[in-house]
Amino acid sequence: MPTRKRLSTAFTLVELLVVISIIGLLAGLVVPTLGTARQSADKAKCLSNMRQLSSLYLSMVAGQDGVLVGSSGGGSTWYTELENIKYLQFTNAAGYVNLSCPCALAALKKLGYTYAVTRASYGLNSRVGGSSATTRMAQVTKPSATFLLGDGPRVGKNDGFTSGINANGNLLSSYHNNKYAITFFDGHAELVDQAFVDERKATSPEGSVGSVFWNGY
Repeated sequence: MPTRKRLSTAFTLVELLVVISIIGLLAGLVVPTLGTARQSADKAKCLSNMRQLSSLYLSMVAGQDGVLVGSSGGGSTWYTELENIKYLQFTNAAGYVNLSCPCALAALKKLGYTYAVTRASYGLNSRVGGSSATTRMAQVTKPSATFLLGDGPRVGKNDGFTSGINANGNLLSSYHNNKYAITFFDGHAELVDQAFVDERKATSPEGSVGSVFWNGY
């Protein structure tokens, strides 16, 4: 009887170890899946936010006879213009956090930065509007190939993200596995890689791939 009892106990321990091993194996399979699902959800929210802001910007432009609003100028930004014309119903950081890329905010937090400004994580193509050659929507002859909004770089510990993006200074930032989230003047959004961006860094001569991407003609 004692021998049988010891065997029974031994089998119980073996079974317990097997169960623990199975649980560990399942956890190892589930955690990466959850991570992938989270990344997909963050990407979807980022692209949705960009489409929403792009739609508001284009509505603002349509409401003022097609005149493009620049990324900044005269002490204001395209964000403040949206606020002034009541296309945005908030003027606080909490509202803009909700309209920012989750991955960009996570990168900001990881560095110990404090989000304290009233703008989202996206920047406007600084080659359009303002003092640039392209001042009206009608001049953007290739809206499906003209960059409108994109993931912007961080500009300081307490300053959040830039309001404008160009080819030489405030560059697009990659928050999605080395890819950039961007929207175009026709309203569509997509993730593009570094090769895509490098090909379009040039802003001249007129008619080049880079010129179309930044200037729209």
